Amino acid sequence: MKLSKISEKYKNKSFSLYLKSLLILFILPLLFYIAVGHFSGFGYVIVNANTIQFFQKIIIFNFFLGLLIPSIIFLSSIIAGLYRNRIAKLFPAVVNFTIYGLILYLIIIILSYGFSVFLFLNEITGLYFLLIILGIVLTISLFYVFPPIVKGIFNFSKVRYIPIIGVVLNDKDHKEIFLLIEKLSKEINTIKPKNIVVSLSTDFYAISKDVNVFNGVNEFILKGETLHISLPFLRVLTIKELEGVIAHELGHFQGDDTLYAIKFAPIYRRLNQQFLELDDFFEENKDAKSYLLRLAAYPIIFLFNEFCRKEEKISKEQELKADNYGANASSGAKIFINALSKIYIYSLVWSETTQHFREKINSNETKKIKNLSKNFYNNAVNLFDKNKLKDYLIGLQMFEQEHPSDTHPNLETRMKNLNVNLESLSNEELKNFEPTASSLIYNIDIIEENLTLVLSELEK
Repeated sequence: MKLSKISEKYKNKSFSLYLKSLLILFILPLLFYIAVGHFSGFGYVIVNANTIQFFQKIIIFNFFLGLLIPSIIFLSSIIAGLYRNRIAKLFPAVVNFTIYGLILYLIIIILSYGFSVFLFLNEITGLYFLLIILGIVLTISLFYVFPPIVKGIFNFSKVRYIPIIGVVLNDKDHKEIFLLIEKLSKEINTIKPKNIVVSLSTDFYAISKDVNVFNGVNEFILKGETLHISLPFLRVLTIKELEGVIAHELGHFQGDDTLYAIKFAPIYRRLNQQFLELDDFFEENKDAKSYLLRLAAYPIIFLFNEFCRKEEKISKEQELKADNYGANASSGAKIFINALSKIYIYSLVWSETTQHFREKINSNETKKIKNLSKNFYNNAVNLFDKNKLKDYLIGLQMFEQEHPSDTHPNLETRMKNLNVNLESLSNEELKNFEPTASSLIYNIDIIEENLTLVLSELEK
């Protein structure tokens, strides 16, 4: 998953972020408390001393709220450690406390500022008309920062489903693949996914979060555990290799992974998406609003980065653990690594294939690609020099595959984890596609052709 520039900038500066957040959040209430306390309340309008004291109590509350927000983040990070179960339970609560706590904090800051300006104008200047207007303008100007924050909160609060343009398989028409998945689920002692979705993408993943599926006719939400399978890669993987890949993904439904995926991953993704949008906002705006937003964002950046470091470590550990399931299911670590190697190598072919596909559609050529998956297979057979596949692999060893929820470890790390050397792989195995995994999907050609048509129309 791609991180924002903001997150990358402060990735290893947790203590600095904590101090900045603490300083920013407690210094403003402190200044307003001191300022309000210096006014007597006598002036053009008599302000009761009890009113001033009441407002000071509100400012004191805000002072402690400002101290509490970064401190709660810091303590939660320590308590959560690297325990997925704790992270899954703590992270959503801390995120909501931080975001809505900051909104309350900012509202009180603006009211404190407005009240301080009013007391100043009332007592020192006798509420001259022009100064009243100036005070109102200065107070309202602080609300200038609110629209982007409110918009961000609204977008964050919306449920974001992972979108899939694909087809949901059923156990009646696709019994063979369902039986295979049921067998693998039993072997690794994990729950069987409720849904199996195939699409014209290169992704294999298991997810416990609801997904949004569009099959070209209907759009609907799939609830429960979903296993996503790549149709193009079924063409280049053998059945045994596919078993390893699926077992790896099913391994994520085991133990605390499911709770972690439901409670933590969706909020983590949405928070990161907000930072990606803030990147664009900061690029376009260099004014005071951008500066104020940056100050307001420090505690949330601190929160995200604390759990980001945990997520990276946990995610990679879980991926390596799931690789062991994949190795066992495919009857050997070498076969599983061969499957991963194919995915890394032939992803380059897929990129070339989809680019050519888009160009043909946009050029209005009469001869169209009817089956994108088969076109990919033909390119996989013909584009690469089959005696240099291992050479391509050497250059891809450090590449980290993106995933809807996280990032996989690089291939070199995964090979070391399973004690497989690059030298043990062969060009013959990397170019062997038989017995093809595509034989497990009934009417695969029809599914692929229909999805190719959908993608063509969407591209237009």
